[in-house]
Amino acid sequence: MDAASAAPEEHGLFGRIVAAWSDAGPEDRRRGAALDVVQVHVASMSNLNAALGWALVDLLEHPDALERVRGGDAAFASRCALESTRLAQRSIMSRHVMSPVALDTGATTYEVGPGVTIATLLPLTNLDPGLGHDRWDPERWDRYRFTDTAGLASPQLVTAFGHGKHTCPAQPFSLAAMTASATRLLTTYDLTTRWTDHPLPVPAQIGGVARASGPVEVSYSRRA
Repeated sequence: MDAASAAPEEHGLFGRIVAAWSDAGPEDRRRGAALDVVQVHVASMSNLNAALGWALVDLLEHPDALERVRGGDAAFASRCALESTRLAQRSIMSRHVMSPVALDTGATTYEVGPGVTIATLLPLTNLDPGLGHDRWDPERWDRYRFTDTAGLASPQLVTAFGHGKHTCPAQPFSLAAMTASATRLLTTYDLTTRWTDHPLPVPAQIGGVARASGPVEVSYSRRA
């Protein structure tokens, strides 16, 4: 049985990638699946490490949440990973205009009609201080769904991995890897922060998950 004919669950993440391209022609299917696999590998080499770093920072700054993860609450650990990824997102997302919209830059106003695609920066829509979205709270998530949507013009304005068919194919792998890694580190070691102020991301970064603007030092010792 080849990967194209096998049930997606038999091959995990990569099986789902192949299944997602099952309706395309042979060449498009081969190329599309290959590019999605490459994206998973690229994410695991860079963005995944950055996201895991922020997840550890957030857990170390929230001892009660840390103890839940240390206690083996995998579902909660996954929500923590999602919330840290949301806060650290610096990606660009293309949004298709469905109805006329006015963009006021302060200096001028642009009238944008339906059919136009606008590139938006996720930190501008993910981190609204007026809605409290600039603060870390993993209870905002129900599995992969962001639930704190009161005050949002659309639930799609806030995201960590995208929405619907545009969801990053690396999401299941990334969350599983972050959850397993954070749980293993926290159950094996006692970690102590060496920073005095909350670490900040590089201010001018566009794309990917934020990198820290400076050293984020932690000391550790093996737990008894």
